[in-house]
Amino acid sequence: MQKENIFNIANNITFVRIFLSFIALALVMSGEIELLLVAIILIAYSELTDMLDGYLARRDNCVTSLGKLLDPLSDSISRFIYFFAFGYMGLFPIWLVIILFVRDIIVAYIRTYMSLMGIAMGARWSGKAKALVQFGGQYLLLFMLLVLLMNQGQSYSENYLLLMTAIGTISTFAILHFLKVKGNYYWYSLLGYVAFLIPFYFINKVDITLDTTYSTAVMVLVAVVTLWSLVDYLAALFSAMKEGEK
Repeated sequence: MQKENIFNIANNITFVRIFLSFIALALVMSGEIELLLVAIILIAYSELTDMLDGYLARRDNCVTSLGKLLDPLSDSISRFIYFFAFGYMGLFPIWLVIILFVRDIIVAYIRTYMSLMGIAMGARWSGKAKALVQFGGQYLLLFMLLVLLMNQGQSYSENYLLLMTAIGTISTFAILHFLKVKGNYYWYSLLGYVAFLIPFYFINKVDITLDTTYSTAVMVLVAVVTLWSLVDYLAALFSAMKEGEK
C-alpha cells in the first residue's frame, strides 16, 4: 500500500486554517479595535482556505484519510474558537458556545459508529444549513463587536482599514497565483474575499448603536439551528439502527 503524504498542499492549508484561528482568537480577545480589524482579515483568510483545501486535494489528486478527517475537524475548531472569542468579549452568555462543541462531538461519534456498521454517512443537508448559519452568525457578530467597541469610544482611521484590506487582497491574489488556482475557484476566492471585507467600510460612515440583546439573539439562532442539525443526525442514526435490525 502506497504511503500517504500527510503534508501535501491541501493538508498544509488546513493546518494553516487552524493556526490562523488561534491568532484571530488572541486578536479578538485583546479588545483593541485595530487588532480586531486585523482579526477580520485573518478570518477572511480562514474562510478562503476552507474552500481551497478541498479544491486542491481533488485537483492534485492528494486526497488522504487524514485530510478527510482534518477538514471537518478544522472547521469545527475554527468556528468554536471564533464563537468562544465573541462570548468572552461579552456579546452573549459564553455557555451557548458549549452547544456547538457538544453537537460536533456527538456527530463525530455518530459518523464513526455508522462507519463501523458499514454505513457511510455523508454530509446531511441539515449540517450544511448549520454551517451556513454559523458562518452568517460569525459574520454578524464580527460587525456587532466592532460597533460595540466604537460605541465604547474606540475608533480607527479609514486609511488603516484600507491598508489592511490592500495587504490582504494583494496577498490573496499572490497566493492564488502561487497555488495555480484557475477557473471559477479563482474568481470565487478573490471576489469572495473582497466581498467579505467591503461592508466593514460603511461602519465608520454610519451612526449605529447596539447592545448585547442583538448579539445574544444572533447566537441563540445559531445555537437553535445547531441543535436542530444534531437532532437530524440522531434521527438518521436511529433510522439506520432500525434498518439494521430487520
